[in-house]
Amino acid sequence: MKHAIISEVFDQPETLLNRTVDLKREGYAEEDMYVLVKRADVADVVRRQSKLYVLVTDEPGTVASLVTSSERPIERWIGSMRLTKEQQDRFTQEIEQGRLFLYVDADRGDQSFKVDRPKMKLEPETEEQTLALHEERLTVEKQAVQTGEVVINRYITETNQEIEVPVLREQVHVERKAGSEDVLEDYDFNRSGFRTIDEGDHLRIQVIEERAFVVKRPVVVEEIIVRKHVTEEIETLTETLRKEEFKVREVGQADVTIDNQTTRKDEER
Repeated sequence: MKHAIISEVFDQPETLLNRTVDLKREGYAEEDMYVLVKRADVADVVRRQSKLYVLVTDEPGTVASLVTSSERPIERWIGSMRLTKEQQDRFTQEIEQGRLFLYVDADRGDQSFKVDRPKMKLEPETEEQTLALHEERLTVEKQAVQTGEVVINRYITETNQEIEVPVLREQVHVERKAGSEDVLEDYDFNRSGFRTIDEGDHLRIQVIEERAFVVKRPVVVEEIIVRKHVTEEIETLTETLRKEEFKVREVGQADVTIDNQTTRKDEER
């Protein structure tokens, strides 16, 4: 049984559109259906997928053309519908919260809700449905990770080393031989020189020799140079991609033509 007045709210445009399809199957005319929304982008979704007349409450052009007083478009539209005051307040609040309002008046003979629909260019009526095909694309990303590191430790080793060093040593050779017993008239026992008569008539001669000692000094005998270089390798990655295809099956004497106007973006490169 058809109802003269239908007023419902929806959260998503798709739900509203599905409802209008059911209503048309029940015998309601599309020109008797009106949709009220708050945002223009939501209205565009409904307009692209149907021929419903959509009213946007916050659209600047609508406000300027329909309202000359302080009255808002939503209040004027809701107020002209055949709704109770309680329904008008409730649906106004629902629309302000972003929901979609569908109003159907199957008996518009006595209604005061009139909206001038825009004139549209008449075109041959065609039924068209769009089926989107999807496929998975492979995207390769590279990430730098640490796979290892090189640690260089410095340590001390000890070795024994023998060095042969020539040294000089003085040795005293004493040779005694008989004197000539000649008389030395000018010899002075107190004269300084190699021979000196000291206390007790001792001859004191210094005996000197060289002593070897080792001095250790740190010297640089070797340098370690560490260089890091980058090499490039080819790594093969394998992944399974899925793609949606379509197949046209003719039933009976259906005449089907396929116009392929698709161009893949990756083929244009």
